Amino acid sequence: MGLIFLISSTSRLHVAYHLLQSPTLILWNLLPLLAMILLLYFLSGRALFSVLLVNLVWVLLAVSDKIKISMRQEPLLPTDLTLVQEVMAILKTFPTSQILLILLGILCGLAVLVFAFARSSNPRPSLKTRLIGLCVLAAAGFGLNTAVYADTGLYDGYPVIDNPYFQVNQYNSRGLVYSFFHQANIARIQPPEGYSASAYDALEAEESTAIDSTRLPHVIMIMGEAYSDLSENEHISFEGYTDPMENFRALCQKENAVSGHIVVANFGGGTSNTEYDALTGLSTRFLDTALPSYNFIRHEIDALPYRLAQAGYDTLSIHPGYAWFYNRQNVYPDMGFDECLFLENAFDLATQGLGGYVNEEATMDMILDTFEEHLAESDAPLFSFTVTIQNHGPYEGKYGTLEPNFSTDVELSDTETDLLTQYFYGMADADEQIGRLVDYAQASDEPVVLVYFGDHLPGFSNGTAFFDLLDYPMDTNGSPEEQTAVYETPFVIWANDSAEELCGFSENAAAAALPENGLISASYLGGLTAELIGAKDLSPLFSFTNELRRELPVLSDMYSIDANGNYMTELSAEQQEKLELLIGWQYYKLFDQSLPTSAKE
Repeated sequence: MGLIFLISSTSRLHVAYHLLQSPTLILWNLLPLLAMILLLYFLSGRALFSVLLVNLVWVLLAVSDKIKISMRQEPLLPTDLTLVQEVMAILKTFPTSQILLILLGILCGLAVLVFAFARSSNPRPSLKTRLIGLCVLAAAGFGLNTAVYADTGLYDGYPVIDNPYFQVNQYNSRGLVYSFFHQANIARIQPPEGYSASAYDALEAEESTAIDSTRLPHVIMIMGEAYSDLSENEHISFEGYTDPMENFRALCQKENAVSGHIVVANFGGGTSNTEYDALTGLSTRFLDTALPSYNFIRHEIDALPYRLAQAGYDTLSIHPGYAWFYNRQNVYPDMGFDECLFLENAFDLATQGLGGYVNEEATMDMILDTFEEHLAESDAPLFSFTVTIQNHGPYEGKYGTLEPNFSTDVELSDTETDLLTQYFYGMADADEQIGRLVDYAQASDEPVVLVYFGDHLPGFSNGTAFFDLLDYPMDTNGSPEEQTAVYETPFVIWANDSAEELCGFSENAAAAALPENGLISASYLGGLTAELIGAKDLSPLFSFTNELRRELPVLSDMYSIDANGNYMTELSAEQQEKLELLIGWQYYKLFDQSLPTSAKE
């Protein structure tokens, strides 16, 4: 327990004093470790082996917690144990030296365990003693879990050092072990209080305004991996270098363009959560679980591609990563995508790889090639959704040895300079392809609307150190504005001349009444896109969220922001009622709503 505390805690003296002020926290962190040791002892009869195995497992978990916090500003969650396949895929991109070091540590740990098991000389307890011990342990464990670890009121009752909404601070203040087991208990989503599926059946049955399918443009939506505007900083200059956002910024300034920032659910990772928010109109932040939101899509769901297919679109998803990553191979068809292209069936990592992943150029080739194929084969508009992957972390030496591609008046170490250099290199590649896509759309007679946005800020191995060094206005324990900035990524929606003429994009943009600061929740992005192409009432949910966006452009479990840019921790009674309606609607769509297998039936 002492090792776990030393590894996982920050501000150790402050935390130690805090634990002494609430000594039961020490007990709640100690008891699960003791119970696991006793469980192994009753099963194996070997005391030393049991103690060492529990120690090694939890020290490994503590180290994993430390690494995850530094890269993603998120603690280790029980649900992370379900993502072993995803983690292994990401580990393949780590430098060989780091992988060898990890393997060496695992082998040393296994060797110690084998030796301890073989050489354990303590007298073995009888079978009767073991059975009695297991029964007593099971009963005590069940009672303790119900009374302590599943009790949200008890957990929330302990004070938190710094911002209480930040989960890292909760773990730091209440202990890794206690927090981990509490999270395991609250992973299952419960229906909201007063929830009634029949009430949402009635809402879904309401007739929407008819959509003129002959006036709908093609939509090419792209979510850029770790795409952010960190390059926009007073301490960073690209004079004499390539500006990694030149084409994106030029696109934002074009006529018939709407741009700003979306507030996403995660920092440094959680790509699928941003996809979920943007495509469903629902919000990961109100799922009340640490599981990825895609884990709860187990049947056809009423999402943007599903509704667009109903309106006459052909729908296509492209992701140059593995199909099993976040279960996209099943989630995408359930969302209404007619065709899904992944690494396994559309790309070749051996010839198209860069930095461990399929490069931006190959991804854009696929976007444009499939668009051309669609034009040759179908008269329907196309909704194409792509998730890029090239600039996925880690960034240490990602693209090999590079010369710095920026200058700064802040003193950075060689490692820090290289991390930013590697990241900006990938950003520049993405920006080059944005420019290529815009040129293509401008030259096309086809009506095309482009949507581009980032999934989350990059997770660097030094955590948020850059943000402090370079005075970025973001801080997980700062002002509401600084806390929100940790989760902001840029977005732009632009229509070419043909699309403007077809659907009246500029008029729709004016009527959308976006806030002056351009800041909206990611869950509004799909509905906003539908409104801008002339399909405001695409679904009852999108009609509701489009109106809610005008009143509360940012809606989250930390701070909400009203149309005047005011940050609020409490909503009015009427606003709270709308939020509760939305939360219940999310539960309905995930667990109770039934849809036809085909969106075009």
